[in-house]
Amino acid sequence: MKFVVLCFLWAITITTSEQFTTYARAMNHVGISVTDIDAVLAWYHDVLGFTVLIAPVEIAVNNSTPMGSLLSQMYPPEMKRVKMAHMSSGNGVGLELFQFIDPPTRRPNTTSFEYSRAGLFHICVTDPEPENLVRRIVETGGKQISPVLTVFPGEIYQAVYTLDPFGNLVEIMATSYERQMSNRDPNVTSQISDPTITSRPSKSQQLSTSSVLQKIIAKN
Repeated sequence: MKFVVLCFLWAITITTSEQFTTYARAMNHVGISVTDIDAVLAWYHDVLGFTVLIAPVEIAVNNSTPMGSLLSQMYPPEMKRVKMAHMSSGNGVGLELFQFIDPPTRRPNTTSFEYSRAGLFHICVTDPEPENLVRRIVETGGKQISPVLTVFPGEIYQAVYTLDPFGNLVEIMATSYERQMSNRDPNVTSQISDPTITSRPSKSQQLSTSSVLQKIIAKN
């Protein structure tokens, strides 16, 4: 009897270890490559109030240091030197800054934002008074891209697009993302006239997510 119980427990352990649980992961940090890490660190500290966790340090990407050895396993062999710094936002999400030295980071176009380019589009910070932060951003070399807009008619939720002085798109929202976007009428959220199209996925769309993921995995 004991042998049967042990076999049953062993089978449960194996099955459990092979299962992958999907749940809402916490956002840990965002990494941004820059051309002047000291200037970026100072701006994000002085204007957005981010906390400096680790000041900029230059690292040789080789086996001479533990961090250099780690980076040498993450990046292609042509990368030789990099500066890194680490910051934290008001809710604990990290901002990791990279200035690639050899080969050097290329400066982006700071005159406009490339909204049609695939990939990381923008970061967003929360400030209950967006106008004041926009004014500070402009005073310190950034740009205001859009007006301060009311997201939903008749409500307090506001948002505005800005560029930092280094060409990165920074959105400002007056409230948290969950508060602004949760429990919305899909027809209001989508702001479209076709009632057959909604911003919330139907049950069939939800069920098809796994098949879409399988296609992405197969393609790559």
